[in-house]
Amino acid sequence: MLAIKLLTLNTHSLVENDNAKKLECFVNAVEQELPDVIALQEVNQTRDEEILPIDTLTDYIPCQPDVKIKKDNFAYNVVRMLRIKDIPYYWSYLPMKLGYDKFDEGIAILSRKPIVRTDTFLISKINDYYNWKTRKVLGIQTEDNNWFYTAHLGWWNDTDEPFEQQWQKLNEYVKSPQTVWLMGDFNSPADVRCEGYDLISASGWYDSYILAKEKDNGYTVGKIIDGWKEKISQTTGMRIDHIWCNKKLNIKNSQVIFNDKNFDIISDHYGVMICVEEE
Repeated sequence: MLAIKLLTLNTHSLVENDNAKKLECFVNAVEQELPDVIALQEVNQTRDEEILPIDTLTDYIPCQPDVKIKKDNFAYNVVRMLRIKDIPYYWSYLPMKLGYDKFDEGIAILSRKPIVRTDTFLISKINDYYNWKTRKVLGIQTEDNNWFYTAHLGWWNDTDEPFEQQWQKLNEYVKSPQTVWLMGDFNSPADVRCEGYDLISASGWYDSYILAKEKDNGYTVGKIIDGWKEKISQTTGMRIDHIWCNKKLNIKNSQVIFNDKNFDIISDHYGVMICVEEE
């Protein structure tokens, strides 16, 4: 495998105050770091915003024929602003559900290499745009045959949509002899035993953070955020955003970014960026 750099972030986009400033911060960070693949979650667009003609979307690869890209879509604007800087990214976007009563909330993935295939599938039992527990996964295959998936899973003890069932669907679907990366917000703290994190690890997946030769504390959430307020009363930090691989590769480093140490905070999550060494 050639050396690659991967980034994942739950963007909380359009929900954040000073969204335009935070969008610019994200774009500037990408310009500086140039990740090969970027996995994004909570990629929002205002439901009633203007729909953009598909022939105006540079390097956009539809994952489903009926997806509509709105003018304020976070991923679209990231790619648009990077294109102005002469940094092209191929990209795809999948809306899943209604967020905060006004957004198409979805997931997106960006790649510096051309996207040769896309893939989408449902991992929740619920498949309802108006139910916030609907969960889907978006994947791309690049020209080197690697697969990259962006995912945003539910919680371990959820009575309607338990993590274990969602993981079983996801794990079974992405089994492949090719190199597969799972990137995103897994809502599974790495320090909690016998729950989501341990289940993924026991399923044969390798946590890039554990494999990394150089790493920080790994915390991607520094305070109690939406979705966790009823589950915990306090936290000194959680590592719930992960980059997993189905192969044990050489990870040079794993770094938390957008945490006020490495770039400004732009979301209620921090991001994770890893560098994979050439083999």
